[in-house]
Amino acid sequence: MINKNTIKYFAYVRKSTEGEERQALSIASQTDKVKEFFANLDIIEILEERYSAFKPYNRPVFKNMIKRINSGEASGIIAWHPDRLSRNEIDASTITYLTRTGIIKDLKFGSYNFDNSPEGIMMLQLSLSQSQYFSSKLGKDVKRGLEQKFKMGWQPNMCPNGYVNIRDNKTGISVNKIDHKRFKILRKAFDLMLSGGYSVPEVLDKLNNDWAFKSKIGNGGLSRSSLYRIFTNIFYAGIIRFDGKQKYGKHKAMITLEEFDRIQFLLGKKGKARKRKHNHSYTGIIKCANCGCMISADKKRKTIKTTGKIAEYTYYCCTHKKKMFNCQEKAIEVKDLEKQIDIELSKYKFQSEFEKLFLKIIEGEKKDTPKEYKIIINNLKERIEKIKIEKSNLTRLSCKALISDDEFTKQKNEYEKEALNIKQKLYEIEKKEKGDNKILDKIEFAIQAKTNFKKGSHKERKIIFKENGSNREISNKKLLITPYKWLVSIEKEIKPLEAQFFTLELDKKPLSKAKNEQLSSLCCEWRCFLIDVRTFFDENPEN
Repeated sequence: MINKNTIKYFAYVRKSTEGEERQALSIASQTDKVKEFFANLDIIEILEERYSAFKPYNRPVFKNMIKRINSGEASGIIAWHPDRLSRNEIDASTITYLTRTGIIKDLKFGSYNFDNSPEGIMMLQLSLSQSQYFSSKLGKDVKRGLEQKFKMGWQPNMCPNGYVNIRDNKTGISVNKIDHKRFKILRKAFDLMLSGGYSVPEVLDKLNNDWAFKSKIGNGGLSRSSLYRIFTNIFYAGIIRFDGKQKYGKHKAMITLEEFDRIQFLLGKKGKARKRKHNHSYTGIIKCANCGCMISADKKRKTIKTTGKIAEYTYYCCTHKKKMFNCQEKAIEVKDLEKQIDIELSKYKFQSEFEKLFLKIIEGEKKDTPKEYKIIINNLKERIEKIKIEKSNLTRLSCKALISDDEFTKQKNEYEKEALNIKQKLYEIEKKEKGDNKILDKIEFAIQAKTNFKKGSHKERKIIFKENGSNREISNKKLLITPYKWLVSIEKEIKPLEAQFFTLELDKKPLSKAKNEQLSSLCCEWRCFLIDVRTFFDENPEN
């Protein structure tokens, strides 16, 4: 007879997110039940698993538990039910073999009685086989249900952004209906893409920042990959797909098939998302200064004679598409191009201590700006309420014949005119409130551009480079770029302040009264600079 008090146990709790597993007891509930039912046993650790047991070799925690049992760390397992341990033949045989050979001395279940005897092991095998059969049968039943739903003209799985799954009371199945919160906004995104004047990242910026789009999953904005999936998903053109088949669905299409094909053409190949063999950061955004053609990238390989190794080089060169123009522009290696970009970005880069303080001031402005606007907005709203009261009082006076009809009409028109002016101001201020933080984000982006460029991915480098200026050209292997006016002001106005900042020698404490005053004066100048940049954007909204 085995003394159960000498056995050490692992408590194994598992819940996956597949199929019927969604209905299984949660991990927290399983853990609570284990502690409640088996408080008197020596449980050395509770092991949590979040993978399905339907396929073998799929559960790292289970695999590690078996390894630790074989090494003698424990000799018993506690689980809510045998199906928590296995739903496949291989893992089931592992459990029963280790039990039969005595390596696992005891099994405890919250909803199943196990006896460590030949008969008990046989019943355990039957229970595990039943679990495997139930999973397999359920999988076939679910697939059959999805096929039937597809035949009826509905997307079998979850529909994408812009649509919602709603259960139909008559048929009892989930159908695809328009999501009124997102449908029209995504249609606008398709329109931007169809115009041919916007890249996918630019459309994404509009969606997330200008239109405050929220994905139905996670309630945050879209990622770039999600937007690519939307633009290449034929569901939006009214077509549903399942198990390699496709047909017209019953849901309302967001775009036509012609529009869908047009977007695929803009992305790359017709009917397919563009697949790139190489990721080049600067293609499509630089022109040749000599002939006006776009600059493209090319990879070259060269065998190094001394070592025999193959070196790979990336060159940017003119596409020479204007055949009538004899362009002599030579190719530039990516390393040389990026050195020149780095020099451009260095104009807006500051030394660490200065940059930290400047970014701190920007962050402070971000916090203070909404407060300032809130006070102004509240004052304007209060004035609108007062006008309503005054108009109401005016009506009472007119009803009592205390003022003439002409006086009533004149005063009423003045109130309405004032109210309209205030509402217009309110709209402009609310718009400006949103815009100001974006401007501060732009300045912050520019200051950190050099650092982020060095560690950024291909796509991130492209965005940083594009934000650095316009009219990007290459002439005689030299990069020419026209910096945005507000960026030039960073170099001209803030760089001199940096030099003044380091004359204060802030590392030497305590600071004198004079140096404290100088520092306050510098901070004041920084804030004035931020105001000037905001004013510039107000006067030049296209920037």
